[in-house]
Amino acid sequence: MEESELPEYTREEVAKHATQNDLWVIIDGQVYDLTRYVDPHPGGLEIMKNAGGDASAGFHGDQHPEHVMATARKYLIGRLAK
Repeated sequence: MEESELPEYTREEVAKHATQNDLWVIIDGQVYDLTRYVDPHPGGLEIMKNAGGDASAGFHGDQHPEHVMATARKYLIGRLAK
């Protein structure tokens, strides 16, 4: 699916998904549903640090391997509304 075809979500909508059992984040203007990735996340519950908000800075941190974008792409559900 092309990025322009992805549904749009507001920051307010993303913020409603901020629990371990319902985890959405924004990364570089795109919205990811990481709920199914909480348990396998190598950093444990650090994934919750920006739950329901913008996780761009942490996502691009030195702690992540090069393949992190390929992994995250599996959880892409939309884009941030402008």
